[in-house]
Parts: sequence; structure tokens; C-alpha cells
Amino acid sequence: MPQILPTAERALQIFEIYARERRPLSNSEMARLLGIADSSCSDLLYTLRQAGYLLRSPKTRLFYATGRLMDVARQITDADPLHTFATEALEILSRQSGESSMCAYVDGTQARIFACQESPRALRYVLKPGTLVDMHTSALGKALLGTMDEKSREALLDGMSLRQVTGKSIIDKDELRRQLEEGRRNKYYVTHGEGNESVGAIGIAGYVGGQLIAISLVGPNVRMEQNFDANVQILLKACVDFFGS
Repeated sequence: MPQILPTAERALQIFEIYARERRPLSNSEMARLLGIADSSCSDLLYTLRQAGYLLRSPKTRLFYATGRLMDVARQITDADPLHTFATEALEILSRQSGESSMCAYVDGTQARIFACQESPRALRYVLKPGTLVDMHTSALGKALLGTMDEKSREALLDGMSLRQVTGKSIIDKDELRRQLEEGRRNKYYVTHGEGNESVGAIGIAGYVGGQLIAISLVGPNVRMEQNFDANVQILLKACVDFFGS
């Protein structure tokens, strides 16, 4: 039966500590933070240094993470077919609409953004990949909820707390269900200042390689309202082109 290797676990914890501390650390400091002996920590740091993941400053003799881990992670991400799909899809949508576009998937009771294309306009709305957004206040979340099967949707809704983010946030589950049903009929989902008072969004969702994902166009409320019909048509066409539905 597979077992957890403490050494491998600690090597990963080292990078988590650097992410949290955001400063160079001595061997003794790292050992204290890991809760291990100085000698064991020294072996770990030496190994990671020799592999190119850490450097040691000549004068202070402190250790810090290099960019190698980021480079490796970027290469892995770039090879992910879903990431490639999202990058190309969002580039098309932002070029056609002039607005920011985002991709997300379900993460617990929220939606996690994993790709974003910024609008070329000076006034725009952007969220970084990795950001979690509430399902009930985002077009991405509504699209995910509306597209999943009823059993999964109701199980998710039962575990959700509809917090009031803005004065327009939907905090009644029956009203949210009504909006989701309307979205299923229209094949798109909308928010008007529900997660951010000045931001509007339109979302769609579908399956790519068996993974349910949502795509949305996001921008200032005034501009999204002015271009609403055009943006809906862009997304409805994208629904067919990207998801085949």
C-alpha cells in the first residue's frame, strides 16, 4: 500500500513556507518552521539547492527559492489541453467583445478562475487565475450551476451560504433557482452588480474533455448594458463553437 514520504512532504512544505514568509531564511529558521532538526533541514536545503530550486547568498548565507519551480509549473500548465483551450477561447471572445473574459470550474461551493484575458480598454475588470468567486454572485458560478445535472446542483445549493456581497446580491435560493431556470432556457446567465456594484457579466458553460467549465464576459455595468445583445450573440455562438451546444 502506498505510504506518505515525510521527506517529500517536507520538501513541498519548504516552498509553502517561502510563499508565506516572503523572505530569505537561514537553515535554523527553516528547521524551526518545519519542526525538524537542523541537520535534517540542512540536507533538504542542500538537495534543493543542488537541483536549482534554492540559492544561497554568499554573504548572509541565507536560502531563498529561485524561479525554477515557477518555470516548471508554467511548462506543466502550458501543456495542459484545458489551459490551451481556455487561452485560445478567451483571446477570441475578448477580441470580439472588447471586454475581459474568464474561465472557471467548480471548486467546492465556489467557482475557481483558471484563465483570464484582459480587455484592451483602459476601464476594465480583471481577476487573477486562482481567484475563488461565489456561485450566486457571478455569471461564471450561475452558468456552472445551471449546466450541471439537477441532483448535483441541488446538493451544491444545499451546502451554499448566499452571503450579501452587494445590495443586488441574490440571497434567496428560490430566486436563484428561478434565475438558473431562465438561464437554461436562454443558454446564458447574467449578473448585474451582484458581486461588484459596478460590474456586469454574461456567462455560458459546457463540457470540455469531460470537465464542466464556464466562460464569461465581464466589464463595467454601463458598457455591458449598452452592448448586451451583441455580447449575448457572441457567447451563444461560442457555446456552439466551443461546447457543441
